[in-house]
Amino acid sequence: MIRTLSAAVAATAVLALAACGGSSGGDPGVTSATAKSAVERSADVRLTAMPVPDEAADQGLTATFSNAATAARDGQVVLLFVLKDAGVADEVGDMVKSTVPEHGKLISSGNLLVVYAAQGSDHGAAVKQAVEAL
Repeated sequence: MIRTLSAAVAATAVLALAACGGSSGGDPGVTSATAKSAVERSADVRLTAMPVPDEAADQGLTATFSNAATAARDGQVVLLFVLKDAGVADEVGDMVKSTVPEHGKLISSGNLLVVYAAQGSDHGAAVKQAVEAL
């Protein structure tokens, strides 16, 4: 179930990006490596890169990471989306909100979106604090 959840949310984010139609051309924000490291530390997971479809990349998605391969063992689902700028992140966040599970969280800060859902130890507050500190 956890893998299905992460795949569904990731697919929704990519479709949302395709519907956005571009970015605002704002500040590029936090780098992928910095965001990945902060989220990994705060959630106590290892994230792996997911492919970014060409159409989503054209609309502003620069990187996507998840713990889908280890989510069941981790007891949590973590999806990190790094976008071109905060404007694109806001647009995508608005569209992805409805796909976040009831017990999950959508964390947004600058050019970053994190979808977080715990089934065991909940590191959501730590992830939110780490993302907002970037």
